[in-house]
Amino acid sequence: TYDTLFSTIQNGLVDYSGHHDIIHTLIDALKTRHVISITYRAITEDQPKTYDIMPLKLFSHKDTIYVNARKYPASPKKHADEFDPVLAVHRIVSAEKKDIPFEFPADYDFEKIFNRHFGIIKDKAFKVTAEFTGWAAHYVSERTWSPDQKIRRVDENSIILEFTASSEPEVISWLLWFGEEARLIKPQHLTKNIADRIAKMMK
Repeated sequence: TYDTLFSTIQNGLVDYSGHHDIIHTLIDALKTRHVISITYRAITEDQPKTYDIMPLKLFSHKDTIYVNARKYPASPKKHADEFDPVLAVHRIVSAEKKDIPFEFPADYDFEKIFNRHFGIIKDKAFKVTAEFTGWAAHYVSERTWSPDQKIRRVDENSIILEFTASSEPEVISWLLWFGEEARLIKPQHLTKNIADRIAKMMK
């Protein structure tokens, strides 16, 4: 059987066992293109809020399932880089499919939105330059962080990575994960931000 061949490491995994009905409702609405009324508890909010969405895509990122959607009724976007809501499925308290069909947006392009820049949060795009040494240099050079990335080898033990990101918090946490094997070069304001965080952690 396959369970003798494959497995998963479950540290930090989200338990979706209580969300099967919500996931099935989302899939059904995605297939039939119907509006859903959801009650959602954001991580920064004390109380859940209820509103209607047009679900566009279910996707996973770092062992978490998300739904990318647009609020219903749709409103004109303020600018080209405005971000459609990304909702963590495990934070959806309830979901009910409504008898309201919607037309799939002709301008929606998941690959263009999410696989163009580093980060699931989509703020204004910016360029990042960082140096990696030791094991981190090997780890980073094995992967694609943004389609436009450039990797330059400094010596046998270090590389310079240039890429485009859209989320400052994610870049900071990602770099800190590498510890002393990573050094941010640009943008300058983020180097100060990281230094401040390290100083607070030392205290």
